[in-house]
Amino acid sequence: MRELCCVAGAAVAISIATGAEAGADDEGWWLAPLDRLTLRLSAADEHDRPYSLPVRPRQIAGGIALSCEYQEGRPCGDGVGTALELDSAAGWGGLVTAATRLRVSAGTDHYASGFIVDRAYLKFESDPFALQVGRDVLVLGPSVRAALMLSTNAAPQDGFRAQLKPVALPFAKDVRISLLYFLDRLRQPQTFRGTLLDCARAQLDFGDRVQLGGSRMLMLGGEGAPDYGGFTGFILEHFGRTHETPTGTAENNRLSFDLSVRLPELRGARLYYEIAFEDTRKAFWNSVEYDADHLLGIELRAIRLGPWRRLFVELEHTGWVSQEHGVFTTGMTNAGRTLGSALGPDGTSLWIRADFEHAALTISPWFEWLRFSGDTYGSDQARGVFVVARGPVEHRRRLGIDAQATVAPLVVSAGLFGEGIDNADLVNGSTRWSGGLRAAVTWTP
Repeated sequence: MRELCCVAGAAVAISIATGAEAGADDEGWWLAPLDRLTLRLSAADEHDRPYSLPVRPRQIAGGIALSCEYQEGRPCGDGVGTALELDSAAGWGGLVTAATRLRVSAGTDHYASGFIVDRAYLKFESDPFALQVGRDVLVLGPSVRAALMLSTNAAPQDGFRAQLKPVALPFAKDVRISLLYFLDRLRQPQTFRGTLLDCARAQLDFGDRVQLGGSRMLMLGGEGAPDYGGFTGFILEHFGRTHETPTGTAENNRLSFDLSVRLPELRGARLYYEIAFEDTRKAFWNSVEYDADHLLGIELRAIRLGPWRRLFVELEHTGWVSQEHGVFTTGMTNAGRTLGSALGPDGTSLWIRADFEHAALTISPWFEWLRFSGDTYGSDQARGVFVVARGPVEHRRRLGIDAQATVAPLVVSAGLFGEGIDNADLVNGSTRWSGGLRAAVTWTP
């Protein structure tokens, strides 16, 4: 439902849309000043644990915090906080879209009071092409949660994106190719202010069942960073290290490949696997064992056993220096959050979630088991990576339940979570507990 108003003397119709999707279906200018309004409440009593510890230093910013994981960079951590988010949009049909999300927050401890432009971007779309500039979130790969390159753990990114949406190959109509490129300026904290991050991704879709993708990230530049050779050097760095010295390199590289297979006849099953490297070595299989991050997932989206509807399982293991770097010592992070998995280096996670539905209510209990190693390593080109000394092992057990109910035009969601930690901070015999809750009410006119 929308009202039409005429601008005198200009013969221009502006549709006042009740949502960006509705406005995008119009011809001509449209405006959705109140696309979505969300009120959030969070509370947590949580053990703060940075990735880098006195017993096991790391070259990466951020830390492990259940209340912060996969929250798109929202305020989180110890304390109580509230936030009001306003989503607005405007555009011209489906060709041009300008969108913002404004957040006002207040709270205690880690919940800073203030105002932030959480998202603001301008997007041009004309199938199969799309261009976008501004601040927005992005997820890469097949994962429903812990994507290794870019996940919902990352804060919204500032930059430029160019995309080719899936198009059929002229010589194989059942095979579609899609391409994505972005160039971002990473948000503080960074080792070098103004560090750039770019990524190129290609994906092949074989019918509706198989997807094969690959992504390559490159971090370089910033105030005081090693010189990468200007524009020419920027191009050449994508084809090999051109500015490597005994003290370090001018870039931080990350590469991934992923495979997803759909089996809809098996209760809507989908299997997927992703592998990501900080770097590759001559000892390739050693690199796969120690350097690489691995993610294996399965989802069943068509379960019909009473109220049980969906099941999600992800098994993840991260390499010994996952998302770390010796020169860019804040690692692959943006605004203090890892770009990929929230697990951090040298960790293992098994996550399971089930969805149960009754009418407009969805209940989702979940469980996660985590293991973090305190081992120290060495490496050389002859042997690859090897363990120098065994260290303490930190174990975590997480349990939670989420609920969501739709009472149009409102969506109400809430969640409770708890966590037990053994050998906390990689200190043998240290035990900690964490817990919290979050709730949100979203109004979409």
